[in-house]
Amino acid sequence: MGESIKTRFDGAVAYLTIDHPPLNVIDFSTIAEIREFLGAVGQDERLCALVLQGAGPVFSAGVDVGAHLPETVDAMIRDFHGVFEAIDELEAPTVALVQGQCLGGACELVGYLDVVLATESARFGLPEITLGVFPPVAAALFPRRFGYQGAMEMLLTGETIAASAALRMGLVSQIVPEGQAAARLDDVLRPLRAKSASSLRAVKRAVLRSRGGFRTIVAPSEEVYRQELMATRDSVEGLRAFLEKRSPVWSHV
Repeated sequence: MGESIKTRFDGAVAYLTIDHPPLNVIDFSTIAEIREFLGAVGQDERLCALVLQGAGPVFSAGVDVGAHLPETVDAMIRDFHGVFEAIDELEAPTVALVQGQCLGGACELVGYLDVVLATESARFGLPEITLGVFPPVAAALFPRRFGYQGAMEMLLTGETIAASAALRMGLVSQIVPEGQAAARLDDVLRPLRAKSASSLRAVKRAVLRSRGGFRTIVAPSEEVYRQELMATRDSVEGLRAFLEKRSPVWSHV
């Protein structure tokens, strides 16, 4: 469909693969392509599931670090969080297949989906705190959606966890052998393909309306990020240090 993603719709399942080598970083153009595809496929009444994957050995290193700087952070949050809204607007079951590193915003996206398959090589992390920032969606949703202590450890330490640890905390639904990932994905999709797409959407719609809208849930976290975090010296220092390939010098303000 575009330069950073590959897409396919087989009449029932929509496949979206992030294909932006070498690390499948999600930049502004990738975000735009994802939102365009979700908007288009969501118009098809036959849609019974969306699958999110990453091309190559890395699922995704997350959202472009440079986009977090003060001059672009508002646009980044608006556009990236628009992907989550677009996923909700599909009102269809969502499945992720994760192989390799799944970090930052990519981890937030995966954690937002309904079913997450991970190969034994999969690794999950929210490294934003090491740059002096934090992931707003994960801060708003992960502690309430997954095991609280496990989610907080990810948010506060920025350390990467193995697929087995992600399974224990509920971030991953099941671990699949490396060579059987595609077959196991088909096994998960088979019962969805056999259902009424309109009925599946009704179930998802009921869940979403009962949970509350994405913007309502994430708004307090966004406010802290934009108005409080980005007003600190350390948030910009951490980002610039990463881009300049040096260690940050924290002032703690």
